[in-house]
Amino acid sequence: MTVGLFSVIGFYGENNNEPRVTEWKRVSQNPIYRDLIPNENYQAASDAHVFFDENNQLRMIYTGDKDGKPAIKLASGSSWTEWTTDTALVYMTGPSGLDSNKETGFYRKSSSGKHQIYYIGYDDENTYEAQIYLAEADSFTGPYTQKAQPVVLKGMIAGKNVYAMTSPSVVEYQGLLYMTFIGWNASPDKVTEVWIIGATSSDDGHTWSNYQMVDTKIGMEGQVTKTADGKFISVRTADYENREALYYSTATHPFGPWTENKNPILIQAISSFEKDEIIAPQITIDPITNKQYLYYTGADYQTGWWIMLAEQTTTVAN
Repeated sequence: MTVGLFSVIGFYGENNNEPRVTEWKRVSQNPIYRDLIPNENYQAASDAHVFFDENNQLRMIYTGDKDGKPAIKLASGSSWTEWTTDTALVYMTGPSGLDSNKETGFYRKSSSGKHQIYYIGYDDENTYEAQIYLAEADSFTGPYTQKAQPVVLKGMIAGKNVYAMTSPSVVEYQGLLYMTFIGWNASPDKVTEVWIIGATSSDDGHTWSNYQMVDTKIGMEGQVTKTADGKFISVRTADYENREALYYSTATHPFGPWTENKNPILIQAISSFEKDEIIAPQITIDPITNKQYLYYTGADYQTGWWIMLAEQTTTVAN
């Protein structure tokens, strides 16, 4: 196996005797997106959520810098690898006064036509007491109105004392919305436990209940993607030997049970673009070809974070 590629014989050709191999390959244009912080020799672009908007335009919301604070920003794609920066979508401190820093945004268009962005917000970067917030707008590019309080508050959730949370994903299934997110038991420098937690909503995502522990594979800021046939894909970062790797899972229900590939689909490369970590993976599916694209964050702590891309390819096995 080549480092950075995972191959699996998954199906056969027309003659039913040609095994096909699915591989994930990094694109040659990597990093496909960077965002330089003004007046600093440092880049900040991470936590990408890539999707097609209501006009079939390829879009990306991501965590970037706005006036010295993490914010939810927007980029537009002319192709899977070519992106231009648009604007910051959610960056003002909201009515709660506790979300001056914003990360891990997730976009969806609600059944009422509202454009929704779920994100984590926290006031102090040292304590990182992140909670999940919702901002809504009548137009995709805003202006977005931030709700007065978090839609998921820290504290006792599903029997766990959740100190902070991250990585909300929201998908629809049989008339309900399903959210999955990661709960932490302490601040980043003291955390000893993390949990994957699920909740449901019947009012277009404004209130959440039915909190429970789930086995959804979204650790290290991964996301859930719904496929055209109503199934679900999740991707996550986890350890692999002495480095990090990205893992791929499938399910027929947002809360599982999930079937995870035993081997990773991408292994952290020994290069400047993935020197320190690969995190925040997310799958986007081409609605025409059904081809899958894996966006993730690479980092070199000395120079910053940027968005990387690997694409799904299929060949005839030898």
